Amino acid sequence: MNFARMSLFSHRPGALLRVTGDDASGFLQGQFTTELRRPPGSATYGLWLNQKGKILADSHVLRLAENEFLVTSVASTAAIIRQRLEEYIVADDVSLTDETATVHGLLLGGHGGGEVIKQLMGDVPAPGQFVRSKGILIYHGRRLPGENFEILGPEGALAEVRRQLLRQGALEAGAAELEFTRISAGIPVVPVDLGSGDLPGEGGLEDSAISYTKGCYLGQEVMARLKNLGQVRRRLLVVRGHGPVPIAQMALYQGEKKVGEIRSAAGRGEAFVALAMLSLINLNPAERLSLAPGGPADITLDRHE
Repeated sequence: MNFARMSLFSHRPGALLRVTGDDASGFLQGQFTTELRRPPGSATYGLWLNQKGKILADSHVLRLAENEFLVTSVASTAAIIRQRLEEYIVADDVSLTDETATVHGLLLGGHGGGEVIKQLMGDVPAPGQFVRSKGILIYHGRRLPGENFEILGPEGALAEVRRQLLRQGALEAGAAELEFTRISAGIPVVPVDLGSGDLPGEGGLEDSAISYTKGCYLGQEVMARLKNLGQVRRRLLVVRGHGPVPIAQMALYQGEKKVGEIRSAAGRGEAFVALAMLSLINLNPAERLSLAPGGPADITLDRHE
Protein backbone atom coordinates (compact mmCIF):
# COMPACT_ATOMS: atom_id res chain seq x y z
CA MET A 1 0.00 0.00 0.00
CA ASN A 2 1.30 3.44 -0.89
CA PHE A 3 0.69 5.64 2.14
CA ALA A 4 1.81 8.69 0.22
CA ARG A 5 -1.85 8.61 -0.87
CA MET A 6 -4.98 8.50 1.24
CA SER A 7 -6.51 5.03 1.51
CA LEU A 8 -10.10 4.33 2.51
CA PHE A 9 -11.57 1.14 3.98
CA SER A 10 -15.23 0.38 4.70
CA HIS A 11 -16.21 -1.86 7.61
CA ARG A 12 -18.87 -2.67 10.20
CA PRO A 13 -17.71 -1.99 13.79
CA GLY A 14 -17.90 -4.85 16.24
CA ALA A 15 -19.48 -2.75 18.97
CA LEU A 16 -21.12 0.55 19.79
CA LEU A 17 -22.62 0.72 23.29
CA ARG A 18 -24.07 3.83 24.90
CA VAL A 19 -23.44 3.96 28.65
CA THR A 20 -25.51 6.38 30.74
CA GLY A 21 -26.72 6.88 34.32
CA ASP A 22 -25.67 8.80 37.41
CA ASP A 23 -22.94 6.24 38.18
CA ALA A 24 -21.70 5.73 34.60
CA SER A 25 -18.45 7.67 35.01
CA GLY A 26 -17.34 6.02 38.24
CA PHE A 27 -18.43 2.58 37.09
CA LEU A 28 -16.46 2.67 33.82
CA GLN A 29 -13.45 4.15 35.58
CA GLY A 30 -13.34 1.06 37.81
CA GLN A 31 -13.57 -1.37 34.88
CA PHE A 32 -11.39 0.09 32.12
CA THR A 33 -7.59 -0.20 32.01
CA THR A 34 -6.86 3.44 31.20
CA GLU A 35 -7.81 6.80 32.69
CA LEU A 36 -11.33 7.98 31.88
CA ARG A 37 -11.41 11.03 34.17
CA ARG A 38 -11.03 13.29 31.18
CA PRO A 39 -13.32 16.03 29.84
CA PRO A 40 -16.15 15.50 27.34
CA GLY A 41 -14.74 15.19 23.84
CA SER A 42 -12.07 12.69 24.91
CA ALA A 43 -11.49 9.38 23.11
CA THR A 44 -9.56 6.90 25.25
CA TYR A 45 -8.21 3.52 24.15
CA GLY A 46 -7.96 0.64 26.60
CA LEU A 47 -8.95 -2.91 27.50
CA TRP A 48 -11.55 -4.89 29.41
CA LEU A 49 -9.74 -7.55 31.44
CA ASN A 50 -10.86 -10.45 33.58
CA GLN A 51 -9.74 -11.00 37.16
CA LYS A 52 -6.60 -12.80 35.97
CA GLY A 53 -5.57 -9.82 33.83
CA LYS A 54 -6.36 -11.62 30.56
CA ILE A 55 -7.87 -9.68 27.64
CA LEU A 56 -11.60 -10.02 26.99
CA ALA A 57 -12.05 -7.04 24.63
CA ASP A 58 -10.67 -3.66 23.66
CA SER A 59 -12.43 -0.34 23.07
CA HIS A 60 -12.24 3.34 22.48
CA VAL A 61 -14.38 5.06 25.10
CA LEU A 62 -15.77 8.39 23.87
CA ARG A 63 -17.00 10.74 26.58
CA LEU A 64 -20.03 12.68 25.38
CA ALA A 65 -20.99 14.25 28.72
CA GLU A 66 -20.37 13.86 32.46
CA ASN A 67 -22.23 10.55 32.62
CA GLU A 68 -22.71 9.64 28.96
CA PHE A 69 -20.22 7.54 27.03
CA LEU A 70 -19.96 5.62 23.78
CA VAL A 71 -17.96 2.39 23.94
CA THR A 72 -16.84 1.33 20.48
CA SER A 73 -14.63 -1.42 19.14
CA VAL A 74 -13.46 -2.44 15.69
CA ALA A 75 -13.47 -6.21 16.27
CA SER A 76 -14.47 -6.97 19.87
CA THR A 77 -18.19 -7.67 19.89
CA ALA A 78 -20.90 -5.75 21.70
CA ALA A 79 -22.11 -9.01 23.26
CA ILE A 80 -18.75 -9.70 24.91
CA ILE A 81 -18.29 -6.13 26.16
CA ARG A 82 -21.85 -5.89 27.41
CA GLN A 83 -21.61 -9.21 29.26
CA ARG A 84 -18.33 -8.15 30.84
CA LEU A 85 -19.84 -4.87 32.08
CA GLU A 86 -23.20 -6.28 33.20
CA GLU A 87 -21.45 -8.81 35.44
CA TYR A 88 -20.22 -5.92 37.62
CA ILE A 89 -23.29 -3.67 37.63
CA VAL A 90 -24.75 -4.40 41.07
CA ALA A 91 -26.45 -1.39 42.66
CA ASP A 92 -24.99 1.10 40.19
CA ASP A 93 -27.22 3.51 38.26
CA VAL A 94 -25.83 2.47 34.88
CA SER A 95 -27.71 1.71 31.65
CA LEU A 96 -26.23 0.00 28.59
CA THR A 97 -27.80 0.42 25.14
CA ASP A 98 -26.48 -1.56 22.19
CA GLU A 99 -26.44 0.70 19.10
CA THR A 100 -24.09 -1.47 17.01
CA ALA A 101 -26.71 -2.25 14.36
CA THR A 102 -27.17 1.45 13.61
CA VAL A 103 -23.56 2.28 12.80
CA HIS A 104 -21.21 1.81 9.85
CA GLY A 105 -17.53 2.62 9.69
CA LEU A 106 -14.76 3.98 7.50
CA LEU A 107 -11.02 3.93 8.15
CA LEU A 108 -9.01 6.69 6.47
CA GLY A 109 -5.22 6.41 6.38
CA GLY A 110 -2.34 8.00 4.57
CA HIS A 111 -0.85 11.41 4.05
CA GLY A 112 -3.26 14.33 4.03
CA GLY A 113 -6.20 12.59 5.70
CA GLY A 114 -6.41 15.09 8.54
CA GLU A 115 -6.50 18.05 6.17
CA VAL A 116 -9.30 16.52 4.11
CA ILE A 117 -11.35 15.69 7.23
CA LYS A 118 -10.99 19.29 8.38
CA GLN A 119 -12.20 20.55 5.01
CA LEU A 120 -15.21 18.22 4.98
CA MET A 121 -16.22 18.28 8.64
CA GLY A 122 -14.97 21.69 9.77
CA ASP A 123 -12.64 20.18 12.39
CA VAL A 124 -10.14 17.37 12.88
CA PRO A 125 -9.66 15.58 16.21
CA ALA A 126 -6.43 15.88 18.13
CA PRO A 127 -4.97 12.58 19.38
CA GLY A 128 -7.03 11.38 22.34
CA GLN A 129 -10.09 13.36 21.27
CA PHE A 130 -13.04 12.97 18.91
CA VAL A 131 -15.12 15.36 16.85
CA ARG A 132 -18.84 15.03 16.17
CA SER A 133 -20.64 16.69 13.28
CA LYS A 134 -23.88 15.91 11.43
CA GLY A 135 -24.19 12.53 13.17
CA ILE A 136 -20.62 11.53 12.30
CA LEU A 137 -17.97 10.63 14.91
CA ILE A 138 -14.26 10.79 14.07
CA TYR A 139 -11.26 9.84 16.22
CA HIS A 140 -7.71 8.60 15.71
CA GLY A 141 -7.54 4.92 14.78
CA ARG A 142 -5.05 2.21 15.70
CA ARG A 143 -5.18 -0.23 12.77
CA LEU A 144 -2.62 1.38 10.49
CA PRO A 145 0.84 2.87 10.97
CA GLY A 146 0.98 6.65 10.96
CA GLU A 147 -1.99 9.01 11.04
CA ASN A 148 -5.34 7.33 10.48
CA PHE A 149 -8.93 8.02 11.46
CA GLU A 150 -11.95 5.93 12.40
CA ILE A 151 -15.17 7.48 11.05
CA LEU A 152 -18.48 6.19 12.44
CA GLY A 153 -22.06 7.07 11.56
CA PRO A 154 -25.39 5.98 10.07
CA GLU A 155 -25.20 4.22 6.72
CA GLY A 156 -26.62 7.10 4.66
CA ALA A 157 -24.47 9.82 6.23
CA LEU A 158 -21.36 7.69 5.97
CA ALA A 159 -22.03 6.90 2.31
CA GLU A 160 -21.95 10.63 1.59
CA VAL A 161 -18.69 11.05 3.55
CA ARG A 162 -17.22 8.17 1.54
CA ARG A 163 -18.21 9.82 -1.75
CA GLN A 164 -16.64 13.10 -0.66
CA LEU A 165 -13.41 11.42 0.44
CA LEU A 166 -13.14 9.62 -2.90
CA ARG A 167 -13.67 12.93 -4.71
CA GLN A 168 -10.84 14.38 -2.61
CA GLY A 169 -8.43 11.71 -3.86
CA ALA A 170 -8.78 8.83 -1.40
CA LEU A 171 -8.27 5.38 -2.92
CA GLU A 172 -10.60 2.61 -1.81
CA ALA A 173 -8.81 -0.53 -0.67
CA GLY A 174 -9.94 -3.95 0.48
CA ALA A 175 -9.71 -5.89 3.70
CA ALA A 176 -6.81 -8.04 2.45
CA GLU A 177 -4.63 -4.99 1.81
CA LEU A 178 -5.53 -3.54 5.19
CA GLU A 179 -4.62 -6.80 6.92
CA PHE A 180 -1.25 -7.07 5.17
CA THR A 181 -0.36 -3.51 6.16
CA ARG A 182 -1.61 -3.90 9.74
CA ILE A 183 0.19 -7.18 10.36
CA SER A 184 3.41 -5.94 8.75
CA ALA A 185 3.39 -3.05 11.24
CA GLY A 186 2.89 -5.44 14.16
CA ILE A 187 -0.47 -3.95 15.15
CA PRO A 188 -2.67 -6.49 16.99
CA VAL A 189 -6.46 -6.70 16.77
CA VAL A 190 -8.48 -7.93 19.75
CA PRO A 191 -9.69 -10.71 19.88
CA VAL A 192 -8.08 -11.96 16.65
CA ASP A 193 -4.48 -11.70 17.83
CA LEU A 194 -4.97 -11.29 21.58
CA GLY A 195 -7.78 -12.88 23.55
CA SER A 196 -8.88 -14.44 26.80
CA GLY A 197 -5.72 -16.52 27.11
CA ASP A 198 -3.36 -13.57 26.68
CA LEU A 199 -1.94 -10.77 28.81
CA PRO A 200 -1.66 -7.17 27.49
CA GLY A 201 2.13 -7.21 27.76
CA GLU A 202 2.33 -10.29 25.55
CA GLY A 203 0.85 -8.19 22.75
CA GLY A 204 2.91 -5.06 23.39
CA LEU A 205 -0.07 -3.14 24.80
CA GLU A 206 1.42 -2.34 28.19
CA ASP A 207 2.31 1.23 27.19
CA SER A 208 -0.72 2.17 25.09
CA ALA A 209 -3.56 0.37 26.87
CA ILE A 210 -2.58 -0.02 30.53
CA SER A 211 -2.44 2.57 33.31
CA TYR A 212 -0.25 1.90 36.33
CA THR A 213 -1.29 5.09 38.11
CA LYS A 214 -5.11 5.43 37.84
CA GLY A 215 -5.93 3.24 40.83
CA CYS A 216 -8.13 0.18 41.12
CA TYR A 217 -9.73 -1.54 38.13
CA LEU A 218 -10.45 -5.17 37.36
CA GLY A 219 -7.11 -6.87 36.60
CA GLN A 220 -5.05 -3.96 37.98
CA GLU A 221 -3.28 -6.04 40.63
CA VAL A 222 -2.11 -8.51 38.01
CA MET A 223 -0.85 -5.67 35.81
CA ALA A 224 1.13 -4.16 38.72
CA ARG A 225 2.66 -7.55 39.58
CA LEU A 226 3.70 -8.19 35.97
CA LYS A 227 5.26 -4.74 35.73
CA ASN A 228 7.38 -5.50 38.78
CA LEU A 229 8.51 -8.78 37.22
CA GLY A 230 9.60 -6.80 34.17
CA GLN A 231 9.27 -9.53 31.52
CA VAL A 232 6.56 -11.64 29.93
CA ARG A 233 7.32 -15.17 28.78
CA ARG A 234 5.60 -14.87 25.42
CA ARG A 235 5.38 -12.09 22.85
CA LEU A 236 3.34 -11.36 19.74
CA LEU A 237 5.88 -10.90 16.94
CA VAL A 238 5.91 -10.47 13.16
CA VAL A 239 7.11 -13.35 10.99
CA ARG A 240 7.42 -13.57 7.21
CA GLY A 241 7.58 -16.34 4.64
CA HIS A 242 6.71 -17.46 1.12
CA GLY A 243 4.00 -19.80 -0.09
CA PRO A 244 0.42 -20.39 1.02
CA VAL A 245 -0.83 -18.10 3.78
CA PRO A 246 -0.90 -20.04 7.06
CA ILE A 247 -4.16 -20.24 8.95
CA ALA A 248 -4.76 -19.12 12.53
CA GLN A 249 -3.56 -21.48 15.29
CA MET A 250 -0.98 -23.21 13.08
CA ALA A 251 2.03 -24.14 15.19
CA LEU A 252 5.53 -22.78 14.60
CA TYR A 253 8.65 -24.81 15.26
CA GLN A 254 12.41 -24.51 15.52
CA GLY A 255 13.67 -27.98 14.72
CA GLU A 256 11.42 -30.42 16.57
CA LYS A 257 10.48 -27.93 19.28
CA LYS A 258 7.23 -25.96 19.17
CA VAL A 259 7.91 -22.29 19.89
CA GLY A 260 4.55 -20.65 19.19
CA GLU A 261 1.54 -20.31 16.93
CA ILE A 262 0.13 -18.12 14.17
CA ARG A 263 -2.59 -15.69 15.25
CA SER A 264 -3.35 -13.83 11.98
CA ALA A 265 -1.77 -13.79 8.53
CA ALA A 266 -2.14 -12.12 5.15
CA GLY A 267 -0.58 -12.61 1.74
CA ARG A 268 0.71 -10.41 -1.06
CA GLY A 269 1.84 -12.17 -4.19
CA GLU A 270 3.92 -15.19 -3.20
CA ALA A 271 4.78 -13.76 0.24
CA PHE A 272 2.93 -13.77 3.52
CA VAL A 273 3.28 -11.91 6.80
CA ALA A 274 1.86 -13.11 10.12
CA LEU A 275 1.53 -12.17 13.75
CA ALA A 276 2.63 -15.08 15.89
CA MET A 277 2.59 -15.64 19.65
CA LEU A 278 6.08 -16.96 20.39
CA SER A 279 7.67 -18.31 23.56
CA LEU A 280 10.58 -16.08 24.57
CA ILE A 281 11.92 -18.96 26.66
CA ASN A 282 12.09 -21.50 23.82
CA LEU A 283 12.73 -19.14 20.91
CA ASN A 284 16.18 -18.71 19.38
CA PRO A 285 15.92 -15.31 17.62
CA ALA A 286 18.86 -16.15 15.37
CA GLU A 287 17.15 -19.20 13.84
CA ARG A 288 14.36 -19.44 11.28
CA LEU A 289 11.05 -21.15 11.93
CA SER A 290 8.96 -23.79 10.21
CA LEU A 291 5.32 -24.86 10.10
CA ALA A 292 6.06 -28.52 10.87
CA PRO A 293 8.37 -30.33 13.28
CA GLY A 294 11.70 -30.68 11.54
CA GLY A 295 10.22 -29.03 8.44
CA PRO A 296 11.85 -26.50 6.11
CA ALA A 297 13.00 -23.52 8.19
CA ASP A 298 11.92 -20.82 5.75
CA ILE A 299 10.03 -18.41 8.02
CA THR A 300 11.94 -15.40 9.33
CA LEU A 301 11.42 -13.37 12.47
CA ASP A 302 10.75 -9.76 11.45
CA ARG A 303 11.28 -8.18 14.87
CA HIS A 304 12.17 -9.63 18.24
CA GLU A 305 13.02 -8.69 21.80
